[in-house]
Amino acid sequence: MSKIQVALGIAVLLAVVILTTSIPNLYLIALAVGFSFFLFAMAMLIKPQFFVKYVLKTTENNVLLSFDDGPDPVNTPLVLDILKKHKVTAMFFLIGEKVKGNEALIQRMHAEGHLLGSHSYSHDPMIGLWSRKKTTLDIGDGHDALQIIIPEAGNWYRPPFGVTNPNIAFALQKCGLHAVGWTVRSYDTVKKDPEKLLESLKRKIKGSDIVLLHDTQAYTVSIVESLIVELKRKKMTLKAELN
Repeated sequence: MSKIQVALGIAVLLAVVILTTSIPNLYLIALAVGFSFFLFAMAMLIKPQFFVKYVLKTTENNVLLSFDDGPDPVNTPLVLDILKKHKVTAMFFLIGEKVKGNEALIQRMHAEGHLLGSHSYSHDPMIGLWSRKKTTLDIGDGHDALQIIIPEAGNWYRPPFGVTNPNIAFALQKCGLHAVGWTVRSYDTVKKDPEKLLESLKRKIKGSDIVLLHDTQAYTVSIVESLIVELKRKKMTLKAELN
């Protein structure tokens, strides 16, 4: 769980405490707090699919490398070079406000066979607390920014921080988007040691996995080639396919 998610959890708890202090029955307060934590946990976890139904795997014996938070004008081309060198295709989830100025880079992703999805417009850490209207506008604008460059990109979406709730579920339905999750989370925005990051991924990844990475991190870029070589050594394919 990231620092942002922890902060959101604390905010939820404080809000519940404030709202329930007027209730004299401690059992009701405990029930309200417990239920709020349950909803918060379900909003943070991908696998239960509590609010949103996810695509959670690729095809058998394949590994889908997915990259969030781009496009990054420095690191994304380096990732693309590595993928092209090893004849690997991946999936990129793009932040809408980063699209402008990176149109050629996005066109390159598409031309080289990579799948593209949206990752909201703003990637705001508070998106899980927004109103339905604001959430829908942000998610819709993020998808539109991608569609303007690549109309045939498809209707794929990945929630920032993996956060979901009823407003996000409504927005996805309204915008006609399908959520893509992951089965292996690299935590490459937290782990600062490339060697430990690589060893962790080599231990965890198996066939049909979708791996969450970030092409905004230089130390992630530094381990991508070694990871690809190791997965190929294990006779796994690495193609941009969803199951």
